[in-house]
Amino acid sequence: LLRKLPRRYIIAGVLFLGGGVLLLIQFVPADYNFLSIGLVMLGKFGITSAFSMLYVFTAELYPTPVRNMAVGVTSMASRVGSIIAPYFVYLGAYNRVLPYIVMGSLTVFIGIITLFFPESFGMTLPETLEQMEKVKGFRFRKKPRDSVQKEENPKVLITS
Repeated sequence: LLRKLPRRYIIAGVLFLGGGVLLLIQFVPADYNFLSIGLVMLGKFGITSAFSMLYVFTAELYPTPVRNMAVGVTSMASRVGSIIAPYFVYLGAYNRVLPYIVMGSLTVFIGIITLFFPESFGMTLPETLEQMEKVKGFRFRKKPRDSVQKEENPKVLITS
């Protein structure tokens, strides 16, 4: 799918699939264990698919000088989420479907947020921060004209 279709729509689609299925579990009667397990596995498939695609998408969004750091920071953030996720099971002590509702709604919300990211499919990777600023979807404040003229040397030299 990553070779043929736009990335943000694929990722948003599998996040909607995973989150939507998790939200549907609340309507399954408790007697139908096999249906519940099947829906949970379908939701897990959607979320795992999106997780594996996000590394490609993240690497394509950031310019070369900060690409490794950006992928590392997003990987760390996802691992923090993985650390917190098992504790959602304890919400089941209050209501059997509460963990599914929380995880499903968060997943659908992230799918909606993904639609606001810039598209990277078929685009050249940004090489500089200036090229990244021109990408549709990223908005940065522009410097006032007089501050640009005052800069004598735009490069920063670091000395020890």
